[in-house]
Amino acid sequence: MDLLLPPVPASVSESTVTVGDIDLRILRAGSGQPLLLIPGWTCSADFFVHQLTGLSDRFDVIAIDPRGHGGSTKPLTGNTFAQRGDDLDGLIDALGLDNVVLLGWSFGVLDALSYVRRHGTDRLAAVVLADETPKVPADPSDPSEWGEAPLAHDGIVAFLRAMIDTREEFWTEYAIYMLGLPEDTAATHPDVARIVELGLQTPEHVAIKTAADGLTSDYSAEAAAVAAVVPTLFIAREDWAEDAERWVKANMPQATFETMPVHMGFATAPAEFNETVARFVEAHA
Repeated sequence: MDLLLPPVPASVSESTVTVGDIDLRILRAGSGQPLLLIPGWTCSADFFVHQLTGLSDRFDVIAIDPRGHGGSTKPLTGNTFAQRGDDLDGLIDALGLDNVVLLGWSFGVLDALSYVRRHGTDRLAAVVLADETPKVPADPSDPSEWGEAPLAHDGIVAFLRAMIDTREEFWTEYAIYMLGLPEDTAATHPDVARIVELGLQTPEHVAIKTAADGLTSDYSAEAAAVAAVVPTLFIAREDWAEDAERWVKANMPQATFETMPVHMGFATAPAEFNETVARFVEAHA
């Protein structure tokens, strides 16, 4: 059985870049317009193996391990999306990038929007926001809202308790969900085990801090602002695409809206995801 997230091939370079007081691990392949990829909660650059190989014929594809994740420095402090927005700015400076396409997936959307909040859009050619609500907490009594974590005991509270009390079990169950597998899929399933292995590289203090920060973050103003001035693509998974499209049309009317099958659609259907991103960038950026 071939892994959905196979080991990164030798054609992809691995290095570290010093940004402020930390080192960020990056994976890089290709040349041309820079496409900077930011993974989600406790995930690493390795999640984007199919973009590093499948888009490198058209872009300079750069995937990062955010601070505290993967092979990057794991500090005791600074594990917030505000700081990670600054880290992105430092990385763009260190690599001498311009005309950047910024792609955030899952909680990586918050990194991208934090960068916009703190550093603007002057160096951005386009933004891709993949399958995360810019405003994560949502009032379940307000039908106009769309969020990942309802302001209820079975929402934010349940998420945090699971992450604190049974992190590996929570992450295993979430890996199964992200891949669109049956709920009774065993933890030993090779693709699930691979995701758990990569996710547990992030130490507990970083995982909990970024979870609490993300689950209580609201970047809806930045999402609206960036879509108004920079070509923006929003990609949502199919099981909440109707709510996502309604929210995007109301709050980011200039954005282009597309779907992917599941939360990790960039890995389960990489050719389709890559073509969606490349077609958008080549048409708009």
